[in-house]
Amino acid sequence: MSSSLNQRIHAVEQHTRKNRTQLSLKWSVLALALSTAILSPSIAAESLLDANQPATKAAQRNLNFEQILQDVKQYQAGTGVWQTQQGIAEANVKQAGLWSNPSISIQQTDFRSGKDKELEFGVSQKLDIFGQRRAAVKLADVQASQVGLNQELYNAQLELAVKYLWSQVVVLELEHDVVQAQLKTSQDTLDATRLRLKAGSIAQVDLDRTLMAHIENQRLFQQTELSLATAKRQLANLWGSTDNRFSTQASNVWPQQNDLQDYLQNNLFERAIQLDIVRQKANIDYLKVSNRPNPTVNLGMVQSKSAETNSTDNKFRVGIDIPLNIFNRQQYSLRIANAKQDLLVKQQQFYKQQNLNAIQTLTAELAGLKQQFDLVNQRQIPLSETVQEKMLLGFKVGKYAITDVQQATMQLQDQRLNKVQLLKSAWQKQIDAESLALGIEPSMVSSSDALNQINQTLWKDTNNLPAVVGAE
Repeated sequence: MSSSLNQRIHAVEQHTRKNRTQLSLKWSVLALALSTAILSPSIAAESLLDANQPATKAAQRNLNFEQILQDVKQYQAGTGVWQTQQGIAEANVKQAGLWSNPSISIQQTDFRSGKDKELEFGVSQKLDIFGQRRAAVKLADVQASQVGLNQELYNAQLELAVKYLWSQVVVLELEHDVVQAQLKTSQDTLDATRLRLKAGSIAQVDLDRTLMAHIENQRLFQQTELSLATAKRQLANLWGSTDNRFSTQASNVWPQQNDLQDYLQNNLFERAIQLDIVRQKANIDYLKVSNRPNPTVNLGMVQSKSAETNSTDNKFRVGIDIPLNIFNRQQYSLRIANAKQDLLVKQQQFYKQQNLNAIQTLTAELAGLKQQFDLVNQRQIPLSETVQEKMLLGFKVGKYAITDVQQATMQLQDQRLNKVQLLKSAWQKQIDAESLALGIEPSMVSSSDALNQINQTLWKDTNNLPAVVGAE
């Protein structure tokens, strides 16, 4: 009895030891996996990124700025707003050239029977002797010219809005490369720190500090990836897409200033002022002509019927009405129009000088930023990379401390990010300079939803287009 019980107890103990061994083995495997993920989190992160990258890279297109701009123009032209504005302008010109409507009058005196009666039919027509219709047509023609200028302004705003988003992608692609290089440098430092820890020449806290810096670089890399993908989608939205599988194919990331002089010669705000001056001149001519007394011709037939003789007498009557412009001669309207015209001339001169000064200031800033960018890119970063590599190599052989490597790495990272920041500032200055040269407010095109705001303003302005009042 006791022997059987002992055998059972022995079997249970063996089974328990076996379970404990299996459980211990499972925990060892789990701990090893967690240790690998903690000590080398870049492996997990890189695996996650690699899982999403192959399909993206395989289908990625290279699009330069001209291709992107052409796609956006074709897509945005589908609204047909300019055909609508042109149709309104043409209708205004035709409306302004119409004659005044004639009027018909019918009058009869005495409706009682047995009395003399008189029936009169009349037609009145206002004449245009002094060219009021011609002045109205000229004013409508100016409005038609405004439509063409508005379309040029829209195209310029569209191009700048596209260039702004395109420049954001260019800068973020450079930042992505920089952060990726930083992540590789951080990984190399982490690998060297592990080797030194295994050799027993540094403390665990040194590895932990290096790991913390590496995890921060991983977070920064993921943040840059998200920002780049978002910027590409925002750019793709302009041609009706959400596909971000493309590259900007920028051979030279630094903004070029080749078109500034051409933009200055075609400043749209100056042209708008000039058109306003022409419009005021046409309005003054129209007011002057409207003030002249255009006569109204009255043609009629008078039929008289005598009650005594029961006879009918028909007479043809011609008359003319001439207004007396004694009190209202449009004198104050003319004074206002002349004052506006004089102000527009002064405004044009003042704006031209101030705008040129602002562009010259931006150009000088761009030149200074280019010098800094070249210094950082061509001298500081290569030198810092060499120093960091030597520090890392010396750390591997026990010559330098981990703090020396971290200081050299941080210096290299700061200079790389400074290079990105300089490029970002340069593109913003370039967009501002091109906007001012074209006579466009920079804030109108320097946002992610700039084109959407421009389109909304365009549609609203189209619905509110004024109708030129022609003859009644």
